[in-house]
Amino acid sequence: MTGKIHHRVAGFTIRQKLALIPAIFQFFCAVLKGLVNGMFRGKSGATTYRQHVIGTVLTSTFSSLQLQYLNETFDQVYLKFCKDRKLRPEFVTTASGLTGFWIGQKTAKYIIINFHGGGFAMDGTAQHLKFWSDIQQQLSNVGISTAWFYPTYTLTPHASYPTQISQAVEALRYVLEDLGRQPQEVVLAGDSAGGNLCVAILSHLMHPLESVPKLKAQTPLKGMILMSPWISFDITWPSMTRNLHKDIDSLDTLREWSSDYVNGRASDNYLEPILAPRDWWMSAPVNRTLVVAGENEVFLDPITEWAARNETTFVVANDECHIAPLIQPIFGDFRETHQGQAIRDWLIEELRE
Repeated sequence: MTGKIHHRVAGFTIRQKLALIPAIFQFFCAVLKGLVNGMFRGKSGATTYRQHVIGTVLTSTFSSLQLQYLNETFDQVYLKFCKDRKLRPEFVTTASGLTGFWIGQKTAKYIIINFHGGGFAMDGTAQHLKFWSDIQQQLSNVGISTAWFYPTYTLTPHASYPTQISQAVEALRYVLEDLGRQPQEVVLAGDSAGGNLCVAILSHLMHPLESVPKLKAQTPLKGMILMSPWISFDITWPSMTRNLHKDIDSLDTLREWSSDYVNGRASDNYLEPILAPRDWWMSAPVNRTLVVAGENEVFLDPITEWAARNETTFVVANDECHIAPLIQPIFGDFRETHQGQAIRDWLIEELRE
């Protein structure tokens, strides 16, 4: 094992711990409210009663720091995952201090750099590892060798833009330069805020951000997968209202998380890809891009508009919410999602010789 386990919240004060008491009370009130309101949700609400209740819980009132304190870090989740699957953990720390971990052999034919979502404020989860590792196994079953690198970028409010973009670029630099891999052997993947970082990497490769170290890819990357990417922080899109009670994201939470990430700066094309004009993406250094989204998610309209501006394969999954492959198992629904199926099929098509 190399590198070190990355702990998110150090020195959680007594005052902060005491503030958990009303937050926990409000949490249980939210559960009760969800149980009652779910019976009267109507056509504008979540597809199932269980989804409504859990969606209410997921959008309850804990702050980012409280959630980080209450939940395990991605590193801790990874250690448990490795123990359960009898894998040898492999942590890395790059020259610039970026931390991350591996699943699979770095000598695999293809490397997938995966950026977890969570509004830049929440860590990766066990479901992230399970979903993508299941995809990895399905690829192996058809003779496609892959390894997954998971950067553990710094969460807000501990750091803000452009730190996370700099770390995302460092993850790609590490794979290309330190490991000596070719761009045609690399796929970027990310869900929600992780998708935002994938697109920010492309922007930086074409239009270097002054505060981020430059990086050149001599040839285009093999591909990019965006699952429900968070590409606009504007909460006035029609889908924000249309799908508000069908999805797992609350507008108050989105406002808080985006504000923490932007941290008072003026927005730009790196923060919100939807702001970039069509010609910004000309000659984007990636061969193929898959974008998947749920019909019932609040991000649907900006995702649809961004995908239409670019050369992408765009899949809208009927009757699914934001990042459904990672969320539906929480609802007790373990059926394959349309989003997950699209990702698996696309990877097999793109990576199979």
